[in-house]
Amino acid sequence: MPQSSPSNSNKDTYMVYRVGGHLYAAPISSVIEVILTESLISLPDASTYVAGIAHFRGKVIPVIDTVKRLALPFNGDNSYSYIVVFAVEVDGINRTFGALVSKVLSVGEYSRADIRDVDVMPSDIGSPSYIKGVIEHDNEYIIVVSPAKFISNEDYSNINNNVSEN
Repeated sequence: MPQSSPSNSNKDTYMVYRVGGHLYAAPISSVIEVILTESLISLPDASTYVAGIAHFRGKVIPVIDTVKRLALPFNGDNSYSYIVVFAVEVDGINRTFGALVSKVLSVGEYSRADIRDVDVMPSDIGSPSYIKGVIEHDNEYIIVVSPAKFISNEDYSNINNNVSEN
């Protein structure tokens, strides 16, 4: 079995994308695919940040409005072009969901030392509960998020109930 070199063992791969005028990064290990935004089916009584449901590889998945989920203000640049499909573990259960994003920019490796903790998060970039840290890259900040914290099992239950009742 090949061993990773010490310089590579401290690096993780992230997908960098833009939402609401800010840059975000998510671990590439949680990304299944990036697809063009399609028509979503709205759900009654869903959480305000659930944009709807979409068909993905023969399954119905929830799609979240990332701007609403991260509590970002509307700034005129909140249009979406893509859905990033994530596979994550939420409270011990494997979940698949989509997240609306404006633009996918890159995939790159970042050292764990590059990800800095943030003591106080500016109010216009989202809820700190989803944020793992910040990377400074090319004079911009990339906010590293944990996709597993975007959606709860309670939200999944509500979505499943809405889908099965309709």
